[in-house]
Amino acid sequence: MSGAPGSAGFYAGLPLLPDFSAVTDTANFAPLPADWHVATCDVRDSTRAVQAGNYKHVNTVGAAAVTAMLNAAGAIDIPFIFEGDGSAFCVPPQLLEDAKAALVKTQEMARASFGLELRVATLPVARIREAGRDILVARVRVSENYIQAAFAGGGMAYADRYMKDPATAALCEVKAGSVAPRGSHDGLECRWQDIPSRHGETVSLMVRALDPDPGRAASLYREVIAKVHEVYGTDEACHPLTPPIATLVPALNARQLGNEVGVRAADRGAIGKWIYLMRARWFVILGWFLMRFGLKTEETDWSGYKETLLRNSDVRKFNDIYRQILSGKAAQREALDAWLAGRYAKRELVYGLHVTDRAHMTCLVFNYSGRHLHFIDGADGGLFLAAKQFKERAAKLIAV
Repeated sequence: MSGAPGSAGFYAGLPLLPDFSAVTDTANFAPLPADWHVATCDVRDSTRAVQAGNYKHVNTVGAAAVTAMLNAAGAIDIPFIFEGDGSAFCVPPQLLEDAKAALVKTQEMARASFGLELRVATLPVARIREAGRDILVARVRVSENYIQAAFAGGGMAYADRYMKDPATAALCEVKAGSVAPRGSHDGLECRWQDIPSRHGETVSLMVRALDPDPGRAASLYREVIAKVHEVYGTDEACHPLTPPIATLVPALNARQLGNEVGVRAADRGAIGKWIYLMRARWFVILGWFLMRFGLKTEETDWSGYKETLLRNSDVRKFNDIYRQILSGKAAQREALDAWLAGRYAKRELVYGLHVTDRAHMTCLVFNYSGRHLHFIDGADGGLFLAAKQFKERAAKLIAV
């Protein structure tokens, strides 16, 4: 299928994995077609933004890129991953120019609304393979409405490094003026307050196995997932949103809704932004009323919206690195940290984790009846700060 005219249907044609644990077996992955491209984006100097307390701006920009790309892709299914301060996508050749345009539009919005510089780049899969890496993709069923992409082979990480390395960045950067910005951020919503952890802590975790042998690395990932279950319990027990789902509280004030306003009304001027804010508030109140009384409209049964939101939440992912957002107690985190530290000392894995007391949610809502996706991250920096610790640990391994 790799270079065939029908390669745009590659991702949609992959079999569905019924359980996340299946991502530990590389036999469940398929190589990306050779004529596809990787598109990546991340916020430059995101450390400074997070330290200044603007982690929600960083998070929102990364999610806005996903929204723009999915709108640009339309009926074509594309694999992607959201990583806190950026996102990465795989696109067929016929979508490449639209993808660049959508990301450049997001770049303009990030600068205008949040004062953030979004780095945008694309890289052919063929070049990644020439470097000895590969991009293997799988589709994991999270819920009846949300299919998640998983990646292996090292190619996505290579594309990320290539984009950021000063020696190669200019070779793949989508330069200003090279494509006219176009596209839509319709669907992005930031209408919920942060969600307090019912157990006291919300932990953002990331782990990478160091063994170059895929089979032994897969075995270690299975051990990590099993250890998380042993320490934290079932997926439901450590889910950052439940129970009770009633802990989800709508946002109403201008600061809480400001991220959505910044994305959806970026080019409307002060009055246009105020009008959008008032409109968003009205829909928040209307949504609360519909959910509170379990009403049904022509397209949506609002009595089950929060439960669908829970099922469609993005709390665990795999991109050659295992990531998960966990709700738990300090003693649980300490036990997991101690186990991971032991495996790190043996140079079997490298990991990072960040601890806060609540989760942050950014939503992509294409329709309220089911096609909505909710990115969950730890508040105050979450996955970004876990990645910072991860990189510090990795550097120490190299230095030894």
